[in-house]
Amino acid sequence: MKSIDQPVARTSRRRGQQWPRIYKRIYPSGVTSWIVDCGLQRGKRVRETFTSKGEAETAAEQKRIARANEGVLSAATTLETRLEAARCLVKLAPYGATLTEATDHYVGQVLRYRTGPSVAELIDQLLTQKRSSGCRASTICTLEYFLNRVRDLFGARRLSEITLAELKPLCLAPELAPRTQFNRIRLLRQLYNHAITAGWVGENLATRIPVPIYEANEPGVLTVAEAYQLLMHADDYGLLGYVGVVLLGGVRSAEALKMNWSAVKTADQEIVIGASVAKTRARRVIPYAETLAAWLQVCSRRTGPLVDQEHFERNFNALRRAAGISVWPHNALRHSFASYHLAAFRDPVRTAYLMGHRSGTDMLDSCYKGLVSGVDAREFWALRPGHTALREAA
Repeated sequence: MKSIDQPVARTSRRRGQQWPRIYKRIYPSGVTSWIVDCGLQRGKRVRETFTSKGEAETAAEQKRIARANEGVLSAATTLETRLEAARCLVKLAPYGATLTEATDHYVGQVLRYRTGPSVAELIDQLLTQKRSSGCRASTICTLEYFLNRVRDLFGARRLSEITLAELKPLCLAPELAPRTQFNRIRLLRQLYNHAITAGWVGENLATRIPVPIYEANEPGVLTVAEAYQLLMHADDYGLLGYVGVVLLGGVRSAEALKMNWSAVKTADQEIVIGASVAKTRARRVIPYAETLAAWLQVCSRRTGPLVDQEHFERNFNALRRAAGISVWPHNALRHSFASYHLAAFRDPVRTAYLMGHRSGTDMLDSCYKGLVSGVDAREFWALRPGHTALREAA
């Protein structure tokens, strides 16, 4: 049995029944509902169902008022504006977007930040903040070098106006190595994070740049003979302390460059890395082995800075030539320490502790394990001044 529809008013739509039409519907179950029929809207019939006549009449009246208001608004809109709206709808049609969506996006992403500072001003703000927060000079230098490229490209514009398509060539230029591309994305994210915090942009576009996949190169390690020659000649160039604490103590090169001899406690065979020197900003104490102790005993310098920083590069290059090392692997001293210590003592936790790693032993296993043999490792830690066999072999 079908439901029965009964119009509220006896007048038909042809005789002027008000829009929207209201009628009563009685279902086979005996339940009665009141229907507000708004007719066809965008090709679909729109109906709303209510449990009482009063609710239906209230809803119908609200729809009449809304339609009247739309008529007033339409009458107040100029022909030029209506034509402009029509042209905009044509542009939006391929994307399935409405004028309201487009307007909301423009207001939220463009107009909202129209009074914001330029990219050049944001860069100056970020660098000032980094300096005042105590960031290391090397960190600021790296950031400033990259941000100056950003300044050259977009300095006069606002960050909110720059598109993802404009950012990608800056970070993903094909001539750049994957590691360099990754670093540029990382630095660009810092600028966007600063702007977001300050309220000048709503999204970090740098996070939408695809991160390149790159393979880390196998660490370069000095041979035992090269390590010996380096140690034998280091004191002639004022670098035995530096070479010793990095190659035989595991200290980071950047940390050793800032150290004073007072940090080397020969009586206790310990190296104290102060918080102002440590990469992690946390003080740590490194016990060192007899191998380093033996070389420190013949060191001619025991006071003042560990390294003459002004002439460090010149002296270190001269030391390499004197040691007969033509190709110098990146970070070779510390990489050699890690490889030989891990191979000799087979205690990755201990090696990680001496190197100041906080993230466990994963890096040791993936980077340094198996680079040198146990035989070479034992010979490395047996190196002493006047090591005759090696001197003759070299």
